[in-house]
Amino acid sequence: MTKITHEAEVQRQHPRYRLPVKCIHNGMQLAVVDVSVGGIGLRTGSLDVKAGNVLDLTLAFPFSGYELTLPINAEVRYVAEEHNRIGLRFVDVSPRQHSLLRFMLDAYLSGEVVEAGDVLDVVSRRNEGKTREVPPKPQPQGFAAKLAHHGRSVAGYVGIGAVTLLLVGFIGASLFERLYLVPGQAAQITADLVTVPAPSNGQLTFVAAGNEVKAGEPLLTIQGSQGSSIVIDSPCSCVVQARYSRTANFVREGMPILTLREKSSTLYITASVPNDQVLRFYKGASAVIEYADGTRVKETNIERLPSFEDHAAAGRFIVKLAPGRELGASTIGQPVSVVFNTFSGSSIGSAVSKLQTAASWAGNRIAAIFNKGSEVANAPKRAKEPQTDNGRRLAGLGSGE
Repeated sequence: MTKITHEAEVQRQHPRYRLPVKCIHNGMQLAVVDVSVGGIGLRTGSLDVKAGNVLDLTLAFPFSGYELTLPINAEVRYVAEEHNRIGLRFVDVSPRQHSLLRFMLDAYLSGEVVEAGDVLDVVSRRNEGKTREVPPKPQPQGFAAKLAHHGRSVAGYVGIGAVTLLLVGFIGASLFERLYLVPGQAAQITADLVTVPAPSNGQLTFVAAGNEVKAGEPLLTIQGSQGSSIVIDSPCSCVVQARYSRTANFVREGMPILTLREKSSTLYITASVPNDQVLRFYKGASAVIEYADGTRVKETNIERLPSFEDHAAAGRFIVKLAPGRELGASTIGQPVSVVFNTFSGSSIGSAVSKLQTAASWAGNRIAAIFNKGSEVANAPKRAKEPQTDNGRRLAGLGSGE
């Protein structure tokens, strides 16, 4: 009775069969334990080998009236003395050998009577699959067709390159904006203003009516509840920028009445920046100002860097900028957009600046060398030219006549 033994998948991929198969090596018959499609097991006493040896074996399958032999190579995988077993794996097995071996094992298991014609039929089978050839694409014929074909290819590469450049530019611009640009907050046009508050409670009996006042002129008069009057004079030759109360109005102490601006003062821009960004301005920064009418001023000078003395609100510092254009008094208080660029103060910006300086120096040196060479080449030509006096040529005359 035929006995079938299965091993775990991690040990062997094919089931082993105990069949009446002979195994011959160098003319000597070996004791077979079991056989499978992938290998064979032998008794240890019948062969002296080590793991890794490759043996030339001949398998003999006895059938009714004849015996079928199959030469095959096998590699020794292990030698288990305690189990009296040598495990071998078939190597360099051709597709026909594999088909014939499987056919023989299946015939033994099913009890099928195998004839010589069946074996020849199995051997003649072609088990390897044919690869279907893909017909080549037709090549364009004619100059116009080739030009259109290559044009499409070039257009495709150009499109891919353009998209790649756009993507790289977008990522680079986003990184630059995140790392080096600081938007200014609450930016506006302003000037050096003086606010005149009410010195006490009372009624305004006089307020300067003109748009300009001179230093020492009375600005306002307040009559108190006890009938006493307080007169406030102008501290400067100023322009009245804003009025908050009129004559005959009652005011409280500290209430703003007028806002003055010195005639000699110039307008400027103020913008607040976060507390954690102040140090970057001291390393180097520039600004871009955009006004309400759409005008943009680039590379604006920073007139005053933020400091603790300019601390206007919790966590924010004031930066003073030159406007970069003419501004009228009516624009005071208008909001503007300010973006600070701190790239020049960064380590990369410093390296780029040094490279630009070196390139400029090298360019000047090369230009000076070429100019010097040009002057040397033109010197003989100038020497050969005749001298002139008032547009007339002077000819050399001999001393004798």
